[in-house]
Order: sequence, then structure tokens, then C-alpha cells
Amino acid sequence: MSTLVDKIVQAIRGDIYNGTLPPGSPLKQVELANRYGVSPIPLREALQRLQVEGVVEYFAYRGAIVARIRLAEAQDVADIRHALESLAYRAAIPLLDAEQLDRLLTINGALDTPETFGHAEVFLESVSEFYSVLLSKADRPLLLEMIHTNLKRASRYYAELRRHTNWRSLESPSPAAYLSALNGRDVEGVIQVMGMRHAAYVGAFVQYFPN
Repeated sequence: MSTLVDKIVQAIRGDIYNGTLPPGSPLKQVELANRYGVSPIPLREALQRLQVEGVVEYFAYRGAIVARIRLAEAQDVADIRHALESLAYRAAIPLLDAEQLDRLLTINGALDTPETFGHAEVFLESVSEFYSVLLSKADRPLLLEMIHTNLKRASRYYAELRRHTNWRSLESPSPAAYLSALNGRDVEGVIQVMGMRHAAYVGAFVQYFPN
């Protein structure tokens, strides 16, 4: 069951993702407490959690603000994600059984639906589930933890890009190419397709957030 702090985190994160709280805007605790109908103590803890996720920044004498968009960080997030996921594919694909593979293909199919694709937080939750299933037999708990941590950081950038672009129009391999490689257990093919997708993601940030 979600705690009050969990619910506050989700509410603030949602308002940041949908642009109600844009990058750089101040997060004044009294105003937020009134907005969400909560007391200062759980609100403060929620902001601290969001700071760990990279969604909130703190400054001495200024307090908290919505984290600003940084091209260099977007590049780092994509590079780290690709490195971690490449390790995951190499460790897990040779061990996949038919049930796991079917589940992975089902999750990927759901990622392209409007209900999932149009909502950054839901989309990244589904991606997290994908890697949990992928690594379920590989005995790589630390790798999985690091992937989940990176995805929390990535979700904010994904949400910001979704608000400014038509993600589907990015010049990257089609979902069919990825699914074909995965279904064929083609480790290097999957890694190559994902690398091209991550490059397209960074290219979009260069275009829309040059500074």
C-alpha cells in the first residue's frame, strides 16, 4: 500500500511531467502543502526523494526548484542506460525460456499503446517491468537495481521530450526491428537497435534543448 509520502511524490512528479511545474520553477513548501492538502513533514520527505531521482534541485538560501533540463545530463542518462541494458541483454538473453520471451514481447507490445506511450511515468514503469522479467533468471540483482535507478532519472527527460515533440517521428528503428531481434534471441541485434534508439533520443534533445 502506498504511503502518504509515496502519494505526494507521485502527485508532484506528475505535475512536473505534465508541465504544470516547469523546469526551474520554485517549489515553495507552504504553497505545495496547500496545493496537495498535506503537512510540511511528509512534503519535505517527498521533495528529498525527488531530489535523489534528479527531478528536484536544492540551493542554499533559495530552497527547492524543479530540476532544469541539461543536455549533458540527457546524454549521460542515455549512454549509461545503453551500457547497463547491453550488459543485461548479454547476461539474460541466452537464459530466456519461452515463457519469459512471450512475456517480454507482450510488455513491448503494450509500450506502443496510447494508454502507455502517452504517459511518461506509466511508460517507464513498463520498461522497468521489462528488465525485471528479462533478468529474472540471470542472478544480476545489482545490475537490475542500477537499471531501475537510471530509468527514474530517464523518465523526467522522457516526459519533457514527449511534451515538446512527437516521439514517434524520431528517426530511429521501428519497434518491429527491435521485436524481431528479441524474438530471434539476437543479442547483438537487440543491442544495435537500442543504441540507435538512444542516439535518436539524444539527437532530439540537441534539437529542442540545445543549451
